[in-house]
Amino acid sequence: MRRILLALVALTTLVAALALPNGARADNADLPEGVELPLRVRLALRILDVTEIKEVAGQARLYVELTQRWRDPRDRFDAVAAGAPRIDRVGEDAQRFLQTIWTPGVVIDNQIGDPDGRTVSVSSHADGEIVMVERFEADFRVATDMTAFPFDRQKIQLSFSAPRYAKQEVLIVSTDADRGFSKVADRLAVTDWRPLGLDFANGEAAGWNARSYSRLEATLAIERLSERYILRIFIPIAAVLAVSIYVLWAPGLGPTDKGGLIFSALLALAAISFTFESSFPGCISLNTPIAQIISLGYVYLVAVLLFDSLLGVPCGRPQSPLHRPCAEIRRQMSWALPAIMTTICLGVVLRALPT
Repeated sequence: MRRILLALVALTTLVAALALPNGARADNADLPEGVELPLRVRLALRILDVTEIKEVAGQARLYVELTQRWRDPRDRFDAVAAGAPRIDRVGEDAQRFLQTIWTPGVVIDNQIGDPDGRTVSVSSHADGEIVMVERFEADFRVATDMTAFPFDRQKIQLSFSAPRYAKQEVLIVSTDADRGFSKVADRLAVTDWRPLGLDFANGEAAGWNARSYSRLEATLAIERLSERYILRIFIPIAAVLAVSIYVLWAPGLGPTDKGGLIFSALLALAAISFTFESSFPGCISLNTPIAQIISLGYVYLVAVLLFDSLLGVPCGRPQSPLHRPCAEIRRQMSWALPAIMTTICLGVVLRALPT
């Protein structure tokens, strides 16, 4: 019986040894000992590129470089015996080394799917400090606001957390030195956008058993290059609405001609809205200033036709007692209606401009 028990113990020890990666510690899932809690994991972020933004879907694709720093006394080594105060590992060598040590398990909460092209490098220092650098490309869920298109500014937020440990155990921070290292590329792959800056803010998230977990929010602010949209959006709309001035001021046009011009302008405005929505998804469906101007344009063109039709009959009869006041009203309204529409459109655009 004793031999059987010894054999079971030996078998259990062998299975446990085989289950661990080469050189792995059995306690690499436990928090480091001899350090002050919460253990601080320093984080720095570099936005290398923004390759795609889907405003309607609320997604963005980023190419990032994430740097994590922490200290674990169990990872100290003799710099003299090693021949260097720091040991660098890259690629598969770094992956194998990470399986043998404790890691904070930092994740990005709003990341969609697995990252692409992920590369890892690890630097272990003689005093036990570990520096892990990850570089990868991934999709992220982001909140977008199109109410100011094409003068909008978007904030792409990445939420970092350590879901394995409560904030009393592990705290994710970004110091002044880390923020100085964090930056965003001067030029982005996405067209019509420019980067404004990168900010960090600490927070917390609720987890299992009502425990609070540390969270670090990294926010990338970008601005749309609105000047590139003047020729593509505003000029076509202005050209279509200018038909109303021709209807109001051109002499010799009959009611049929004016009606045909207005209805043609309405159809052209509808075609423009479909074209804009196809070329710039969300610019019409998300109640942007462009959508408001086009909607007002429908009302304005119909109002011009209705106004001209109501005043056309009395103004066309010189013998009518209403001819003179009607002609004066028509003369005043012929410039007042376009002026009112222009003022409203300018107000919509000015309200959308960034402050």
